[in-house]
Amino acid sequence: MTILFNFLISILIFIYGINLFSSSLENIYQKKIKTILEKYTKSSLKGIIFGTLITMIIGSSTITTITIVSLVNSSLMSFHNSLGIMMGANLGTCITSWFVALLGNKSSNILIFLNPNTYIPLLLLIGLIYSFKKRNNRSNILIGFALFMLGLMMLQKSLEPISNYAWFKDLLISFNNPILGIITGILVTSILQSSSCTIAILQTISNTNYFTFKMATPIIMGENIGTCLTTLVASIGTSKNARKVAISHLLYNLIGTIIFMIIFYLIDILSLKLLNMRVTSLEIALIHTLFNFFSILIFYPFLNKLERLIDLIVK
Repeated sequence: MTILFNFLISILIFIYGINLFSSSLENIYQKKIKTILEKYTKSSLKGIIFGTLITMIIGSSTITTITIVSLVNSSLMSFHNSLGIMMGANLGTCITSWFVALLGNKSSNILIFLNPNTYIPLLLLIGLIYSFKKRNNRSNILIGFALFMLGLMMLQKSLEPISNYAWFKDLLISFNNPILGIITGILVTSILQSSSCTIAILQTISNTNYFTFKMATPIIMGENIGTCLTTLVASIGTSKNARKVAISHLLYNLIGTIIFMIIFYLIDILSLKLLNMRVTSLEIALIHTLFNFFSILIFYPFLNKLERLIDLIVK
């Protein structure tokens, strides 16, 4: 019960922290973000670049995609121009997995600033000072980021004891089924409403247990599908073009997953040793990034066809 309690508390702190950070950042820069989105989405390539950068800054692809839905719903952006930003948002959200990888990499503590034990108290202190000065958004940005990193540290600590339990090792073995892995990624992300949190849990497990590429890759793919739920919910009751954004987000991740699963099975059939090698937290971040990067490369030449497909689906 203690392990479960600590795990749930760490998840709540993680999600609360990243939501506080993201919402406060949006409150300060919302108008600027919207202006940039409107100005720099004239071409799909610009949309991808700015979608990536903005999501890296905000730290949440959900906020980016929901912003796109609202802009399209308000006719401030066309559905065509939204596609590039949506693709970039998927890539930009990978930044969190690199934070987690650095946090789990003991060698990163050579630089004292990268040691969370050093900067978390400092961020909280500065955040409290800002709150006394009634600068609530600035305060919440710092406190939110500190809680987000604190949640990651607690998550890692909470999962360490279960590595010795037989039932947990049996559960890891079950992830050798790729379909089960995808479903797990979808369900966990849908429940937690945070793809970053799903990846963080996966990275934490990989730090304390023998987790292979074969186990991790399908879960990462499923996570990309699961994160579409929030956008779909946000599009309920909106205009036709806004609903197209949500559907395109889902299809983009769904088709990308199918393509990569075909490649995955080809590698498995060829019996390459790669899939059975142990995967580290850093490699999970790399897989997550490469999956989203290559999805952009695959879809970019066919964006017009994807747009026509969405037009046929959403009447």
